[in-house]
Amino acid sequence: MKKTVNINLNSFNFSIDEDAYNVLNNYLSQLQKHFAPIEEGNEIIHDIEARIAEIFNMKINENKQVINISDIDELIKILGKVEDITGESISNNNESEESTTKNKKKLYRDPDSRYLGGVCSGLSYYTGISATTWRILFMLFLFVGQVSLIAYIILWIAVPEAKTTTEKIEMKGDKINLSNIEKTVKQEYEDLKNDLKNIKYKKATETIKNIGNAIFSVFKVMVKIFIKLLGLSFIILGAIILVSLTVGLLSVSNESLYFSNDFIHMIWLPGLLEHITTTGTSWLLSISILIVFIIPIISIIYWGILLIFKVKSNKYINVSTFALWIFAIIISVITSFNIAASFRSVDQTTKIENIACDSINSYYFTLSNSNNESLPINKDDIDNFNDFHLFVNQRMIIPKNGNISLIPEIEFHTSKDSCPEIKFIYYARGANKNEANDYLRTIKYNYEISDSTIFFDPYFYITSEKYRAQFLKIKVFIPEDHTFTIDESLAPIIDIEDANEKYEDKELTDKLIKASKSGFVII
Repeated sequence: MKKTVNINLNSFNFSIDEDAYNVLNNYLSQLQKHFAPIEEGNEIIHDIEARIAEIFNMKINENKQVINISDIDELIKILGKVEDITGESISNNNESEESTTKNKKKLYRDPDSRYLGGVCSGLSYYTGISATTWRILFMLFLFVGQVSLIAYIILWIAVPEAKTTTEKIEMKGDKINLSNIEKTVKQEYEDLKNDLKNIKYKKATETIKNIGNAIFSVFKVMVKIFIKLLGLSFIILGAIILVSLTVGLLSVSNESLYFSNDFIHMIWLPGLLEHITTTGTSWLLSISILIVFIIPIISIIYWGILLIFKVKSNKYINVSTFALWIFAIIISVITSFNIAASFRSVDQTTKIENIACDSINSYYFTLSNSNNESLPINKDDIDNFNDFHLFVNQRMIIPKNGNISLIPEIEFHTSKDSCPEIKFIYYARGANKNEANDYLRTIKYNYEISDSTIFFDPYFYITSEKYRAQFLKIKVFIPEDHTFTIDESLAPIIDIEDANEKYEDKELTDKLIKASKSGFVII
């Protein structure tokens, strides 16, 4: 008769005889002593006890209820002695052969390297084919009648997960002994520490991310404020332009072709174009140009409203408005080319007038006495000339009544001839050469030569109904050693070509000027 002892291993109760208990207790004490200093030692001891419990459960049956000494010897033979993992003794040949012999692999699902259920990783250990290859195969066959999906689900349900250390060793086909248990537990412990490090890293990353999100939130608020201010500026700018345009349009007409204030300069385009083309064409071009300019202004206000109030834009309105704008541009371009065709050809003619110089060598140039009209003191003041409205580089004026009037250009040059002469060069354009020549004959200009005094009219006139870029250039040639004086009234329209560079044209009015080989000089 032997004494028995009740023990508890991994939550299982076993009856073991006293001799077997002493050997087992000594065995576990050695293991405890060896693994205690190791950080993961308790986890290793726990897994060894779980493996011992599995082996004892296989020994217990209806005919045998007590673990005996032979069972303990077999247990130690399976798991190995403490010396086998400490290196304190060399195992014999039989043990060496056993250690190199692997157990038969069992199919488990691997929980440590899984993306879904760990099926592919478990198949990798079982078959020796990489888990990536299995995943690719499942993905490929996923499109063939969903066969791989059904197979994966069946394997996920049918194949158990390798939860314990023993099951993980069996999954890899290794021998379940002390060495492999220790190796597996240590590897799991290292993986756990790495996971903890990753958690700390993730926490640090999360902190940085939160700071970044906070900065980004502030930036988003600033962007929203900027968008609101931009939208408000769009509305204000568009409204100012629209109001100014409205005021300008209401202030001009056929009676008053020109309007100007501190914000806008407006021309009554239909009235101006009627002097160039037909009434229908002038209105068509004017309306097209108005649409081309006003749609962007309205769009600016519209964008401002969208930015401030987050109103959803209507794509149909956008498309139709854009189409109208493009159509207006096309009409404007076609009409402009049509009008430009009337100015395609240019023609000119010259008239020469000689000035007597038998007993005269000094001359005086001034505005005509017979004309009550006079030129402003400078070109900038022409805008304020009440009886006329100025266009085209401040040289074309349209009176309230009568023909179109234009300001000529008078040039002074030195000459090697014995007497002064005046060349009147007339320019005009037309659809062709003959038409341009016809418009040349519509230019009328009055002047008077009285001894040494020459009177120029401030304007030349066009007797035709349409303007075709008619222009008059007057060139005055003064012989060398002759003198002359230019009245200040001519200052806006004179151009003294051969003057010394230190003089400006306006400085040469009301001065006695002499023509010399080096040019005009004040004497």
